[in-house]
Amino acid sequence: FALLFGFQRAVPILVLPTLLLVFCTFVTFGRAIDPREAFRRYWPLLLMSPIGVVLGTRALFLMDTRLLMLMLAVVIGVFLALDWRSRTRIAPVSRHPTAFAFPFGLLAGFCEGTVNVSGPMLLIFFLLLELEAGAIIAAMNYLFLLGKVVQSGALAAHGAFDRGVWQAAIPLGLVSAAMFLVGVRLRARFDPARYRDWLKLTLGVMAMLLMIRVATSST
Repeated sequence: FALLFGFQRAVPILVLPTLLLVFCTFVTFGRAIDPREAFRRYWPLLLMSPIGVVLGTRALFLMDTRLLMLMLAVVIGVFLALDWRSRTRIAPVSRHPTAFAFPFGLLAGFCEGTVNVSGPMLLIFFLLLELEAGAIIAAMNYLFLLGKVVQSGALAAHGAFDRGVWQAAIPLGLVSAAMFLVGVRLRARFDPARYRDWLKLTLGVMAMLLMIRVATSST
């Protein structure tokens, strides 16, 4: 969508369908992690993510997003390269997840506000902690809900939700919800190791799409 419409138009269109998917995920994976335990360990993510979203939304309308996309793609690429060489087991992150949640939360929120993609930073953080797949989905879902609510408010303050956005968002949301149900059925067929490989592949695809966006917008 960013390739077709540019980020200032694509981000408002995708916020509402994503918010619908968050609620679908709550129904399916909400019990995969104890909310009290998640809050105790990862509360800085909940604190810093909204701050990052607000800053990122401001940057979306003030800065050239090509540089932001390029930086995010580089971060993803470095992580995947380290993972390929089996060097992503960083002991300080495992021993002090709460402390490291501060910078990851801020960066995830900033990426959410600017390029509508907080997933890569959160995935990197939880993969470094080697969480089980269901717990990753559940923990990210709480963060997505908070982030999308804050982002929606920030975009509304900028007058981004016009009639055209609603006309595009509603059918997208319905299709996304239907495909979510298909995805839940497919996920049950893969073991946790395979699922983690899919997550890493998803990160790689995200990085590639970001690079394509940077290349096409500069020509």
